Amino acid sequence: MFIHDYAGVIMFHSCWLGWVSPCLVVAVSLQAGMQAVGQEAKTGKSTPEASAIAEIRQADEQYAKARAARDFKLLANQWTAEAELTEGGKKFAGREAIVAYIRQLVQTHPTSQMRVETDQVRMLGDTLARVSGTIRMRESESARASWFTSRFESLRVKEEGVWRIASSTVEQVADASIEDLAWLAGAWRTTDKTSGQVIEASFEKVQGGKLLLGRMSTQGKDGKTIEVLQVLQADRRDGVIRCWLFESTGGRAQGKVEHDGANFNYDLTGVPPAGIPGERVESVQVMTPAGADSFTWHVIERMVDGVRIPDQKPLIFRRVR
Repeated sequence: MFIHDYAGVIMFHSCWLGWVSPCLVVAVSLQAGMQAVGQEAKTGKSTPEASAIAEIRQADEQYAKARAARDFKLLANQWTAEAELTEGGKKFAGREAIVAYIRQLVQTHPTSQMRVETDQVRMLGDTLARVSGTIRMRESESARASWFTSRFESLRVKEEGVWRIASSTVEQVADASIEDLAWLAGAWRTTDKTSGQVIEASFEKVQGGKLLLGRMSTQGKDGKTIEVLQVLQADRRDGVIRCWLFESTGGRAQGKVEHDGANFNYDLTGVPPAGIPGERVESVQVMTPAGADSFTWHVIERMVDGVRIPDQKPLIFRRVR
């Protein structure tokens, strides 16, 4: 949850790519990083990968739309012939068995609704990708109906120009609460061993405990102080923690944060400060608690306009007594 030197884009770590959260990451390499990103972005060398990721995200959107329309032909086309689905402790092998299972669910709950939110797409090759995200389901259209959250991880392969699901695992999870991050309340500090740069952070509950407000600051190479304001809120509708981040540099980001049992993963998407190359920045920021008074912060999978840039070195934050 700290400012993250996104090639100059300082991003909090708290939600999901673009999240507005708490991560003020080493701004020491800010200028150099931004220049490097600018050079890479101009080459456009990641365009094929960026296009593939966009196609996969669109396929996920089409999946939800096909289910809402009860179009089982389109749903079937989303799966490979030998696909496997694991859900609710049951395993279904083959396209026909999977579609039959989905059809049964729809017939049992004819007014049920589904939302799919793709968090991460990791390209494993030109025609292979690992995809993870969130599925929100409710049994009826009633405003009083409860939403249930599940996490999915799928393997998509490109066949005949179509990104199809070869395997998928779906597991229901408990809805997120702001209390999941309440332990962050207080003051924190870290020092980058390479540059000597000090990053200060503080968090507090506000609005009757409904929000977690974070403030971060560090001093850049030019002597100017860089500040970040972060807001975290539990989204009761979607069962996730949302985050928003605003930097004194003019950059901003938003996203969501998810807990995998060991790490808090922030998936963020944002806009870099004025004067910085690029229009869209993305990152996954991983926060790993180490007891009550320290945690490791690691910014990975950084991209600027679809161009991948190097991961940052992990930082260790310690509570200030």
